[in-house]
Amino acid sequence: MGRKEKNQQQKRKLADLAAGQPRLLISEENIIGGFKDLMNGPNREMIYPKAIERLTRLAQLVAPNPLHIAMAVREPCSYYVSVYNQLLMSGRFQTWERFSKGLDPTAVKWSDILRPMTKIPGVAQVSIWRYEDYHRVFPQVLDALLGQPRPEIPSLLEKPMHIGLSEQAVNACCTWHAAGYGGRLGAVAREDFPISDAYPKFAPWPEALVRESQAAYGQDIDALGRAHEITVLE
Repeated sequence: MGRKEKNQQQKRKLADLAAGQPRLLISEENIIGGFKDLMNGPNREMIYPKAIERLTRLAQLVAPNPLHIAMAVREPCSYYVSVYNQLLMSGRFQTWERFSKGLDPTAVKWSDILRPMTKIPGVAQVSIWRYEDYHRVFPQVLDALLGQPRPEIPSLLEKPMHIGLSEQAVNACCTWHAAGYGGRLGAVAREDFPISDAYPKFAPWPEALVRESQAAYGQDIDALGRAHEITVLE
């Protein structure tokens, strides 16, 4: 199948999904990249290096309809720990030392990929919210995703659905892997050693680095909001 025929096929699929409605919501956390892209070298200058390429392609497929992008951002130290947790949960074992080698959370700037998103032809708006504020900005997130007026959706947010790994769980993964076991070690370890008072959350970054990363992250997102390039949901 040629590129033109493939484009038309994908356009038809999107039209079928829309089913004649004025708004189509595509909710997919890997649309700007997955594990392979995230781990494309430890000294990468930005996370999700293929984000702009992927979103440009999506904008072309939905044209002439406008594309609205809405996404969460996250403090980089926490973000990288989450990625590491997901690697262990999915069966892609690495030691933390190997995973984190060369990573500098303080150098991560979400603005490096967010600002170019606003320049993609066909993109009408880019909205973001801080992962850390999700519970507090949930109504605004729904407005951004569903538009107005939107249906009433109950806010059942008391308990996180995807909690991370405890330090003991990560240690268990390392022990089991060294003993020759494979598969989704993280998923098993999370059940055996859930985060609790007895099993503290895996927190490998030095406290001073975390504070520095949090400060740089806050400055980066605040600057985006002040420049009015991006809609920051508060």
